[in-house]
Amino acid sequence: MNTDQSLTQDNNVWKGNIVCQHVDRDLRLDDSQINACVNSYIYALFEKGTAKIKYDKYELTTHPGDFLFFPPHIPPAIIEVTEDYEAICLIVSSSFVYQCPVARNVFKSATFTLMGGSDPVIHLDEMAQKNLRNAMMMFISHINHPHNHTTEALQSLYGLLLADLMAVVEIDKEAYISQHSYKLFIEFQQLIREHFREHHDISFYAEKLNISPRYLSMMTKQITHSTVAAFINRHLMLEACWLLKTTDYSIQRISEILHFADQASFSKFFKRVNGHNPLQYRRGQ
Repeated sequence: MNTDQSLTQDNNVWKGNIVCQHVDRDLRLDDSQINACVNSYIYALFEKGTAKIKYDKYELTTHPGDFLFFPPHIPPAIIEVTEDYEAICLIVSSSFVYQCPVARNVFKSATFTLMGGSDPVIHLDEMAQKNLRNAMMMFISHINHPHNHTTEALQSLYGLLLADLMAVVEIDKEAYISQHSYKLFIEFQQLIREHFREHHDISFYAEKLNISPRYLSMMTKQITHSTVAAFINRHLMLEACWLLKTTDYSIQRISEILHFADQASFSKFFKRVNGHNPLQYRRGQ
């Protein structure tokens, strides 16, 4: 999947940065919107029926009243839904999140605490469901009826949504993480987006941030419970999968685009992370 692709322009879509719409068994996000999810934050409130969802290496079953959060670069896939399935889905591009001054402080507490967990499901009580649904409906209204201050309105709505999430997510108050660390981590995410094809090494990103590789590793682990290598590899794998499925580039050419030493190194990496070699993946085996 192409991590630089913008969200599509259509109803319920605002300037390629936000998508918010009702989905059901028959009305799904189209392929271009799903592709855009790779570099976006995804929020879904499930209102009726159940859905089975594949997320990273896990399978989840949702029920009415569940709220799901997916960080960038781990796009979910719906396996099956019941006849009465209904949900509201909000997709927010990383660029919008990073540039949202109203949401910055809320964003760090409400989203990064979820990034390390394997289960992104939040079970809501009735009042929390109502509050989050109201916020998401306001996104739809503002997107479909824009005005001169729509940007500011959507930023405020995003802050409101995250504030309501903070009220229901259990946050480890013992784990103190400084504002400076969060700022560095956001800059690290932006650097990966720009340079992951050419630079696979932690030292490059640490140097750009003017910190040591050890500090970058420690900070990333503390905030996300994941490693720097995992973030880089996830970008590389999604880009590789996108190129294998949507282009006729040779395996050698893809390995060059992603700056692997040679085709053998790329194939070994792909097999280790994906479980199949690149040719098997391209053929759907």
